[in-house]
Amino acid sequence: MAKSRSQNFRRVILLILIGCAYLATACAGGAAPAPPPTAVATAVAAVPTNSPPPAPTATNTRPPAPTATAVSTATPSPTATVSPTPTPTATSTPTARPTDTAVPPPTAVPSLTIGDLPAHLGSEVTITGQVVATASFAAGYKFTLSDGSGRVTLLMWHNVYDDCWAAPDLNLGATVRATGTVGQFEGELQVAPKFGGQVKVTAAGGRPAVQPIGSLGDFMGQRVTVIGTISRLEGTGGGTKLFVTDESGEILVFIWNNTLDRIKNNTALGTPGTRVRVVGAVQEYRSNREIAPVLPYDVEVLP
Repeated sequence: MAKSRSQNFRRVILLILIGCAYLATACAGGAAPAPPPTAVATAVAAVPTNSPPPAPTATNTRPPAPTATAVSTATPSPTATVSPTPTPTATSTPTARPTDTAVPPPTAVPSLTIGDLPAHLGSEVTITGQVVATASFAAGYKFTLSDGSGRVTLLMWHNVYDDCWAAPDLNLGATVRATGTVGQFEGELQVAPKFGGQVKVTAAGGRPAVQPIGSLGDFMGQRVTVIGTISRLEGTGGGTKLFVTDESGEILVFIWNNTLDRIKNNTALGTPGTRVRVVGAVQEYRSNREIAPVLPYDVEVLP
């Protein structure tokens, strides 16, 4: 009890001192500012009474827990960039062939005898025959085939002849199997292949016997072989004249330009002294005896 009184006394003294301080301030510089009401009220309220303080009222309400704010201190991992998967370009799928539709087999080329050909004009056929005659013209070569039932011309344009691997053996006496289209020109029945592979030689033709040039008068109109040396040559508008000699004489060899162009090593024919083998029919033209080769392989440059 004595202690409480001592505390109250001290508080009163404190209030007096505060008041004196304000008065002194007022006297020195004018009216003193009013003491803060909060301090005075606090001082007065601090004076205790003999009444016991009320007991604190208990409440069943728990103060709300503070909201925890999560502060991330870890360095954020870089966000992985996911590349978009490219959309595949639509590829045009070929339409499937219906399984229930049968594909027709290629039409077989019929093998016919030459005698049957007139009934197959415009058709592609295969024939077999022996070469009984040869001829050349400005755009190609003609081979007359016979099989006993008839004759037909095997017409080979230059591009077809040049493409034919069997051309060296394609000559008089050869047996030929050919495929081509049946046609007719100026009453002449013919078969025309489209490419060289459609002509095959199953038996090669042979050369006639070698004859001395001096004896060729006995073989007029016949096909012979001569071997000699080129002594001179002359050019004409459509071909070349070679003069070939041996120990018995000299003979004129006339070669058309379309045939000359296809002779192997033909540049050597322009050199006098070149040895050659020539196959052809003996004939007479403007009172001159000559040999006229028909095919490129009728003239061969010898070593």
